[in-house]
Formats: sequence, structure tokens, C-alpha cells
Amino acid sequence: MKQICTVIACVFALFTASAQENNISTLEVGDVLVLGEPAGSHYKYVDVPRKNFIIKRGGIADMSSLSDRAVVITDISYGKETKITLKRKDGKKFFRVYNTFTANAEDALENGELRKSL
Repeated sequence: MKQICTVIACVFALFTASAQENNISTLEVGDVLVLGEPAGSHYKYVDVPRKNFIIKRGGIADMSSLSDRAVVITDISYGKETKITLKRKDGKKFFRVYNTFTANAEDALENGELRKSL
């Protein structure tokens, strides 16, 4: 009985690992994603600057303006973590200051900070 449970657990682990790899491998430059709500008070896996840096550069630090914003992938860098570079789909700057943001692709998609557009 223990052997059957072990085999089932191994098969389940393999399917889970392959599903995560397929989610990231389907991302390409030019794909449209949507910024979701942060899990807490700020984004953890999308590299959004802190409010004081935005204000120092003359921007408006309104974090609620990011939610449900369509973004386009402009660059993908593979390494220890898959980092993607994002810019707004409408061509404007984030907070009237920043052209692009970077994000950890796996974790941001897994936690809902980024989601695929329909």
C-alpha cells in the first residue's frame, strides 16, 4: 500500500512540475499580461519602486492605478529566475516617470500579481 501511495505522489509531483514549466515557457516577447492586485500593501514579485522614490522623481505615487492595467512583455531574461520586463500597453509611463518595470515571472503569475490577458 505504501508503494502505491509513493508512486502516485511521484506521478503527481511530475505533473505539477511540468505544468509550472509550461506556464512560463509559453510567455513570449509581445504577450499582453494584466497587473493584478498585490497580496499585501505592495507588490512582492513585480518590482515597483517605493513611494518616496516615485515622488522624488516628480511622479504621482498612486498604487491603485496599477491594478487591472494591461502591460506588454518587452524582454525575457532566463537565469536562476525568469525575469520579464514590462511596459504599459497604451505607451504611457508608470506614475508619469517609469517606462518599464521588471517582474519575477514564475512567482508573479503564481500569486496573481500578473495574469494572462484574454
